[in-house]
This record gives sequence, structure tokens and C-alpha cells, in this order.
Amino acid sequence: MRRALSAIALSAALSGCGSTGAPDFSQMSAKYANILEQYQINMIFQNILRSSENRPVSFLDMPTINGSGSITTTSYASAFFTGGILPYNASYLPINGGLSSVTPGVSLSVGNTFNFTQSSLDNAVFWKGYLNELPIEMVKYFEHNHIPREVLLSLVVDEIVITKPNGDVVTLINNPLRPDHAEFQKHLYKLISYGLGAFMVDTSLKIGPPLSVANLKSTFGDNSFEVMKSSGIVLQRVGKNSPLIFQPIQVSKQYKLCINTNKYENFIRQEYGDEIFCEVTLAQETKQPSADKKSQPKLTIRIRSTNNIFEYLGQVVKAQLGEKSYMVTLPPSETTFSNKTNGSNEYALFVVYKNQSTPRPFSSIEGLDGNLYSIPSENNGYSPLAIKLLAQFMSLQKIPGSIPASPSVLLK
Repeated sequence: MRRALSAIALSAALSGCGSTGAPDFSQMSAKYANILEQYQINMIFQNILRSSENRPVSFLDMPTINGSGSITTTSYASAFFTGGILPYNASYLPINGGLSSVTPGVSLSVGNTFNFTQSSLDNAVFWKGYLNELPIEMVKYFEHNHIPREVLLSLVVDEIVITKPNGDVVTLINNPLRPDHAEFQKHLYKLISYGLGAFMVDTSLKIGPPLSVANLKSTFGDNSFEVMKSSGIVLQRVGKNSPLIFQPIQVSKQYKLCINTNKYENFIRQEYGDEIFCEVTLAQETKQPSADKKSQPKLTIRIRSTNNIFEYLGQVVKAQLGEKSYMVTLPPSETTFSNKTNGSNEYALFVVYKNQSTPRPFSSIEGLDGNLYSIPSENNGYSPLAIKLLAQFMSLQKIPGSIPASPSVLLK
């Protein structure tokens, strides 16, 4: 009976020990996500600093992350018997004495590790898209109320070129280091107030020389007009004399940075000409320039590449940290909604501190010169938004082949 009670007591003690637990993978994945987010922010910020110093940029990516976690629990118990030490064959002999005490215990071992691959994006596939001018439809992707239009256009518009009727050309470059930067901002804000944006419009392209009716029938048959129309080609009459001559025109839709007709139409035409408007008829596009059109100015807006956006933000940083510090600010336009009221640097495009301690900065990088550069977590203007837009521009250029299949560096 005493032996049975001892076994029951030992079993109860062991069953009272902690059971094997499972690792909290939700916390682990959240931790990895935070690390990746900060990694991407720091990489973009570091390349902006490189651009400010005319150093080559370089991009890395983490295509894969492998994480593992485990919690191992080992139970044990130590017992003390009274009445002497049991011999090796005690199971066949009665116990002299009794079980004095049982001390249960648990040995806990926790493991939480991960490894990742770091691949370089410095290859021809990625850089071709990185250096190419941004397509207008990409601008359309980001035209939303939560993104101020002045911020988006300040990032993507590189130049405003105005060709006057007398042939003089005025080129305004979006560079805060140039003395004409204020003039550029003046025209940009004026165009924003007129409604400048990315719109889908009908465009036309002349295909070949004008053709007579006989030429059309000999080439496309008696149903030449129907055949051309089914192919998306419009036949526009040239002149008013006989015989009838038609110009084949390919009509298509594409995005254009332009202004819809509005109440300021006459003022816009006088300052920027007709071509800035979205609604241009086929006749206006294909006819020979009239004397009235020759007397109008012409506006050309040039869009940046992603590389040029890095260069531009590098110029913004250089202007801010120069001897004569100049902070690029973007005052709100009519449709801008800001939730950062009553704060300093509210409308600053990009805010960078040099060797200034800030609690929990948005991003912090040590430069090659040994100085510490940081983006503050508060009173940082549009800095997080600018980095977010840059990250999305770059993501749109990560096509198959831009990220190497095998990692160049393996870190554990």
C-alpha cells in the first residue's frame, strides 16, 4: 500500500508540472514585418542622402525570410526516501521506510530565430525601368484626395517649358538649388489651380500619305471605309476640292497631363496655348497650324524618372543642410487636406536633421562622413509620404527578372 501511494504521489507531482507550449507565431511575423518596413525606409533614405552627395545609389531587396520558433518543456522530479538507500533491485523488495518528499520541476528552452536573403537590384532589368521616364498613367494611380496634388506633381514634374509666340523659350527647372525655383513653383501652383492632372484622352496619328477614293478601293476593296473603321482608323477629308482625298488617322486612347475646359479657359489659352487642354478634336490635331495658333504660346511639361526623383530629393536635402539653409515647402492648394495642424514644418516636403538627437526617429542613417542623419518622427512635414510614394514607384518597376533568382548575400 505504501508503495502504491508513493507512485500515486509521484504521478500527481509530475502531472502538475507545466505542459508543452507553442510559440506565438503572430508576434514573430509582426516583428519581421516591422523589421522589413524599417529596412525599406532606411534604404530609400540612404539613397536620397547618396544622391545629395552625388554618390552612386544602390538598392537591395529581401525576397525571402524564413523564421522558426520553438518552446521545449522538460519535466522532472526529485524524491527523498527515509529508511536508507534503495538497492538496484529495490523493485523486488519491500520498501523499508517511506517517501519523505517529492520536488517537481520544469526545464524550459525557448528558440526564436530567422534568416533572410538579401539580393541586389543593380541589374539591367531593374535599371531600365528605374531610368525611364514615368508613364503618365502612373501619375493617375496616385491622384487621390489623401495625396496633396502639389506633393505628387512636385515629385514627378521635372521641367515646365514655355515656348512664346516669338520663338523665345523659357525653361523652368524644378530644382531648389536654382534661383528660378520660386518661378517654377509659381507656374506649377497656377496650373494646379486650373485643374492640371492626368486624364485619358483620344489621340490621333497620321498613317501614311493622303489617299484618293480610287486608291482606297484598290487597296482595301469596295468596302474600304468599313474595313478601315473596323480597324480603328478614321478617314478624314483633306481639302474641299475634287477629287476626294482622305487622310487615314489611327485613333487611340492614352493618358495625358492636361487641363479640362473650365471658366479660366481664355486666360489659360493666352498664357499656355491650346495644347494644355485635354479635349482637342481630331481636326485641331491634324490640320495645318493656323495663323491664330502660331500666335499662341506652347506649354511642355516634362516628367521625371524614379532616378530623377531621388536626385530631386537629394537636392532638397542639400538645400536644407547647406550654409544658407532653404527648406522646400509646399503650401496647401484648394483641395489639400492636412491633419498635421499646429506643428512646425507642416508643409515641408522633406525634413532631415544632421547630428541632432531625436527620440525614436522615423529613420536614422550614419553617413560615410561619420555624421548622423535622421528624419524626425514628429514635425517632419511630407517626409513619410514622399518615401511612401518612392517605395511604390520602385515596386511598380520590380518586374520578373529584376530580383535575382539566387541571393547574392545570405545573412543568418
